[in-house]
Amino acid sequence: MHAHPEAFRKSAFQAKRVVPGLILSLASLLPLALAPGAQAASPSQLASPSQSVAPVPAPDPDPARMAAFFEGMIRTHLRDMDIAGATLAVVQGGEVVVARGFGYAEVEAREPVDPGATLFRIGSVSKLFTFVAVMQLVEAGLVELDADVNDYLDFPVPNTFPEPIRIRHLLQHTAGFEEDLRNLFTYDPDRIVPLADWVRENQPHRVLPPGVLSSYSNYGTALLGRVVERVSGMEWDAYLEDRILGPLGMARTSGRQPLPEALMARMSEGYVPSPGGFEPQEFELTVGAAPAGSMSSTATDMANFMLAILGGGALGEARILEEGTVREMIAPQFAHDPRIPGFGLGFYEMSSHGARIVGHGGNTGWFHSLLALFPEHDLGFFLSYNTSTGAPATFGPVLQTFLDVFFPAPLPAAIASDAATLGTLAGPYRFIRYSRNTFQKPMAMGLAVSVREDGGALLVRTPFGTMRMVEVEPLLFQEERGTTQIAFRMDDRGRPTHAFLSLAPMMAMDRTPWHGAPSLHLPILAGGVLLFLLILPGTAVGWLRRRRAAGEGRWARESGALVLGRWSLTVASAAFLGFLGMVAILFAQLDLWGFLTTPMTGFAVALILPVLGALAMAVAALAVFRLWRSAEGSLWLRLRYTTAVALGLLFVWSLHYWNLLGWRM
Repeated sequence: MHAHPEAFRKSAFQAKRVVPGLILSLASLLPLALAPGAQAASPSQLASPSQSVAPVPAPDPDPARMAAFFEGMIRTHLRDMDIAGATLAVVQGGEVVVARGFGYAEVEAREPVDPGATLFRIGSVSKLFTFVAVMQLVEAGLVELDADVNDYLDFPVPNTFPEPIRIRHLLQHTAGFEEDLRNLFTYDPDRIVPLADWVRENQPHRVLPPGVLSSYSNYGTALLGRVVERVSGMEWDAYLEDRILGPLGMARTSGRQPLPEALMARMSEGYVPSPGGFEPQEFELTVGAAPAGSMSSTATDMANFMLAILGGGALGEARILEEGTVREMIAPQFAHDPRIPGFGLGFYEMSSHGARIVGHGGNTGWFHSLLALFPEHDLGFFLSYNTSTGAPATFGPVLQTFLDVFFPAPLPAAIASDAATLGTLAGPYRFIRYSRNTFQKPMAMGLAVSVREDGGALLVRTPFGTMRMVEVEPLLFQEERGTTQIAFRMDDRGRPTHAFLSLAPMMAMDRTPWHGAPSLHLPILAGGVLLFLLILPGTAVGWLRRRRAAGEGRWARESGALVLGRWSLTVASAAFLGFLGMVAILFAQLDLWGFLTTPMTGFAVALILPVLGALAMAVAALAVFRLWRSAEGSLWLRLRYTTAVALGLLFVWSLHYWNLLGWRM
């Protein structure tokens, strides 16, 4: 379940096949990383929500041209990206102008996708229904947007900061929760827990003051779902069916898990490409955060939802929201920089090419969806793929290509950039959606962004690819041959503190301190592993040589410091390599979601080894100190031991930094 850059996290791995190597994992959340087996889209292909180009509105797209466009593009994606099937609905002018299925809902049975009957998992597009439910309660006077969320809960959200988390913050993903991937997904229906229990037992740390920076949060939306339950007195599923799905005639849409039998019979399989075909996967379930991503729907049902939003909350005689409420939900409400897309209330902006666009993306492991609305053009489309490789397409190229064809934008007009400013902006950044307090922190390495000066421009390396960007306004840069933008925020001393990428309005970036840069830690970790791999066989070879020398009467007794240093380094090496091996075994037995959903007893046991390794490395440091103090051995020997211990201690420090030393569970 994710947002658009939820490709950043979930689509990044293929459940059941991934062996991420938690310690050195560069994957993640990058929601925001792409689906397994897929080629990353180039930055120029990705949808860029620029707001500052093409001020003259383009004419409304012709329905026949749109039908032909989607026909060609989706068939190309199915062929070139190994996708089994897709479902599409396009609405315009208050009616459905395109409803098409492509490929297969069940490959083996050759069952085609039917846009009116075949259900697809819509992932985080589900959040829009939760947001509508909240706004219905706001209309009824039962919920206040600026009220403390604790006013509506039966358990406390801690007062970590003076400012409380308000309902508005949850709608804009600015509550300040850290990321926690545990207990989100499962394949076992017996592991599903009630929403009330899940939000109480899986509360992440509050790490940022609310209302300041956006960091996409599945937990935050689940919390809103619980507010709906508490205020309405109805379970979230029942509320949606009674107040939204029923009135809109969305009879083939549900967030229930497992799906009702009649709907499950029309549910598309989820696929992973395999040599010569497609391999069906198990049905994905949310453990307890259903309001954040549990829903399944058809393209024509989603068309009804789009028509209702574009129609000011009404579809025919049915009304789910007042017109003013809908305007408020899709109007700009929060942005890190006014020149960069931000949030309405729930809907996030994807504006680009001079067109204002709001909507939401959604990814599960196998299904990848995009809902995009063009309010000024009374236009919207919903597209979903049923194969793991579809994430890169729905994350960017679909919308980008659509905009290039129907809303062409000019190339940016660059301004002269100050070399000193470019040099100041250069450096490491990272998206703030990561865990700061748990063992999941290494996933932040996959969220790294680097910026460097490049001949009067900036070269920006992101999880989406590398972009050369020119300055178009002070501290606002745009892709030289595209529309992606990045804006920088400076402190009162002229130093950059944050950056904001137009591709990901729901995730700010902060300037990474020097001691947190992956470019520092990766060589330390890799060098440490190499050192330990050399120490173990080296110890064995040395032992054999000493034994042979002793048998030949050539053995001279060694000092205690030398023996202590050798064996403490050996113990440390065995402990650290053993830890890596145990983690690899755990991931070989379980996919990532399985690992994060289990009690993780095996991982807790494995964490004993880094502690033992750190203690052994401390003993090795003491031994080296004694070697230098007594001047024992040759200078070369002491330098060798000192270098090994120094690298080992750096390895220990890096494990500590990434929350892998001790039990940060």
